[in-house]
Amino acid sequence: MTTPSAGNPRTPMPVPLEHAGELGIRQVIDQNGEVKGNLDDPNLSRDEVRMFYETMVLLRAIDERGWKLQRSGRIAFWIPLRGQEAVQVAATHAMAPSDWIFREHRTMSPWLMRGASLELLFAQLFGAVSEPQKGRRLPCLMGNRAVNMVQGPTQVGSFISHACGVAWAAKLKGSEVKVLGTFGDGATSRGEFHSAMNFAGIHRPPVVFLCINNSWAVSTPLDCQTASTEFAAKGNAYEVPNVRVDGNDPLAVYAVTKKARADTDVHGPTLIEAITWRQGFHTSSDNPDLYRLEKESELWKPWDPVSRTKKYLEHEGW
Repeated sequence: MTTPSAGNPRTPMPVPLEHAGELGIRQVIDQNGEVKGNLDDPNLSRDEVRMFYETMVLLRAIDERGWKLQRSGRIAFWIPLRGQEAVQVAATHAMAPSDWIFREHRTMSPWLMRGASLELLFAQLFGAVSEPQKGRRLPCLMGNRAVNMVQGPTQVGSFISHACGVAWAAKLKGSEVKVLGTFGDGATSRGEFHSAMNFAGIHRPPVVFLCINNSWAVSTPLDCQTASTEFAAKGNAYEVPNVRVDGNDPLAVYAVTKKARADTDVHGPTLIEAITWRQGFHTSSDNPDLYRLEKESELWKPWDPVSRTKKYLEHEGW
C-alpha cells in the first residue's frame, strides 16, 4: 500500500482573541459569555439575541446536513461554515433590510434573516429550477434578489469592486441604501480588493467592507499571505477608516458594523476585520489535516461562537 501524503502542517498559533485588548480587537464578551471586553454591550433586546442564537444554531444544522448530502452524492459541492456563524448573523442584523449584501462563500444569514424560505435555500443546493438562479450556480454560491443578497462568484473577492460600485450608484442617486461587502482574508491578495479600497478612499461611497479573517486562505496561512500583522491596517494606505473585531462575538460584530453603517453618512467606507476560525474543511474537496494540526482547532474551541452566545443568554437569564 502507498503511504498517504502527510502534508506539512504548521506549528499551532495562539488564539488572538485571548489578547483582544493588547491587539486592538474589539470585544464585548469573553469566552464564558460574560461582558468583560473592551467594547460596551450594545444592549440588544432579549428577542434580538435569542434570534442571533437561533439563527446560528440553524446555520450549523444546515451545515451538517449539507455536508452529509455532499458526502452521500446528493449534491455536488459543499462549503462548510461551522465556526463562522456569529459574524454573518450579527453583520446582517446591523444592516437595514433595504441594504445590499455581497456575500462570500460561507455567508447564508441574509437569506434566512430576510425572509427567504429554507425550501428555496435547499432548492439552490440541489440545483432545482425553482431556485432564483434556475440551478445555474454551484451549491452554496447562492443569491436572491428578493432579499438584496448578491450571489457569490467562484473567484474569491472578485465582487468587492462591484459592491463598491453599487454603493457609489446609491450615493449618486441620493438613496439611503448602503452596501455590505463580505470577503475572506485570502481575497485581500487580489487586485479587486485594492482597486475597491482605492476607489472608496477617493469617492467615499456608503460601503462597509467586512474581511472575515479565518486564518486560512484554503491552505495558505496568514504569514504566507501578507507581511502586515493585521488586515484592517490595509485601509490606512487608502485613507479608509478601519477596525478589528472579535468575529466570534456577535455583540461586538453587531456594534462595530452598526457604527460603520452609520458612519457611511459621515466619512463613507469602513474596513472591518473580523477575526474568527474555520472549524472544518475549506470545501468538500479539501483536507485540512495536510496543513494544520488538530491541536490548533482545540485551542479555538472555547471561543466557539454558538456556545459563547448560549452562555451570554444564560448569564442574562434569557
